[in-house]
Amino acid sequence: MKLNLGDVIPTSTLDWPGKVVLVVFMWGCPLKCPYCSNSRFIEVPEDIQASDTETVNARVLEASRFVDGVIFSGGEPFMQPAALREMAEYVKGLGLLVGVHTNGAYPDRIEEMANADLLDAVFMDVKAPLEYEPYRAACGDMDRSLFEAIRRSLALCCELRRKGKIQLMEARTTVFQGISDRPDDIAKIALEAECADAYVVQQGRPEVAMDDRLKSSEAVHRNKLVELARAAREKSSVKVVKVRTHLYGDEIIKA
Repeated sequence: MKLNLGDVIPTSTLDWPGKVVLVVFMWGCPLKCPYCSNSRFIEVPEDIQASDTETVNARVLEASRFVDGVIFSGGEPFMQPAALREMAEYVKGLGLLVGVHTNGAYPDRIEEMANADLLDAVFMDVKAPLEYEPYRAACGDMDRSLFEAIRRSLALCCELRRKGKIQLMEARTTVFQGISDRPDDIAKIALEAECADAYVVQQGRPEVAMDDRLKSSEAVHRNKLVELARAAREKSSVKVVKVRTHLYGDEIIKA
């Protein structure tokens, strides 16, 4: 089967806490977040040469002795559901774990894969408090139906985790100056994501942002991120709250 393949990272210890994984980047995303760090994978080039899923499967097989699983990222991997499912089936057939980084735009596809026992972990980006205007401001222009799909995905992932259909659910918010950088914003998101095994307040990296205005801004300081994470810790019952920075990696915020 053909797919629009962005890149393959043979080993990563950053994308799945406590695991070594191979990461597959897939082209295409319905969102146009101004701060996207993988903006090169948003728009599928007109002249792209489609790859075969067998090419990815060969890379997975090559790495299978050294990794715990595979993460499909992007872009938005659920934009290519048939190819994603075929590769996930191959990964599971090797006895490896399957995780997906997603923005939540395709709840039905998440549910289908989970119910087929092809999904072990979901890492969902929650960009802003789950209200239409703040979310649209954080993601660029989006219609209400897409926003409602994202809201549904977060609720769905909570349900799948409670039922044991997935083994790990991580919600994360990337913080920039002026984007989800207030304690009230983070507290609201944490309340929506209370079911998650972990909620991560993540430092945005202006130097790789898509928007030129953000490129010229400074990254939110670690101390400010800790303040935000404490708001999440105090206002919600989410199990684990972390701060994730480029310099220090993951830091668990205690109660």
